[in-house]
Amino acid sequence: MNTYDIMPEDEFQSRFPEIHDQVCNELGIGFVPEIFRAVVNANPALAQSSWSMVRVNLCAGDIPRITKEILFSYVANQRKCDYCDIAHQALAIHHGCDIPDIPDMFKDINAIRNPPLRAVIQYTDAAINNDYIKQSLLEDDLIGFGFSKEEILELIGMISCAMYMVNIASSIRVTPDRRFNDVVNQHAQMA
Repeated sequence: MNTYDIMPEDEFQSRFPEIHDQVCNELGIGFVPEIFRAVVNANPALAQSSWSMVRVNLCAGDIPRITKEILFSYVANQRKCDYCDIAHQALAIHHGCDIPDIPDMFKDINAIRNPPLRAVIQYTDAAINNDYIKQSLLEDDLIGFGFSKEEILELIGMISCAMYMVNIASSIRVTPDRRFNDVVNQHAQMA
């Protein structure tokens, strides 16, 4: 259950039209997720800075969006944040991910079939567990798959962004948006 009131979307749009349009367009889903509408009620500056972080790390850069969404879902899955896990599974699906069961893939990350994606998730796992030696070794794997140093830094920014947003969502106990749940459930039925 949400611990903060969620601002209705039409009120969010009228009070913060520029951010509303950015979120809708850059996330590519046509609505503002409840996490932003919950935070904005209590602290508009925090909502704006959080969106700015998501915008820079998730919505921009050279790493494919699907990879970033799966990375975000992995961080959320490992940190037991249902909101972010479901939201970013839905966003991965929305942006073209055809993996039938994303959470099932996380049960054994060494079995991920796509080698570059496996290396990204292994790198993410090392980062969120503060295993800097493993993280350093995995950088060589990422470079072997064609990642530049700049893209590795982009991954670090994405991992940091995911951990930050997971902490907010978990702390305010926001429940997953119905629209995100619908996307994930529909995808599961088609698999």
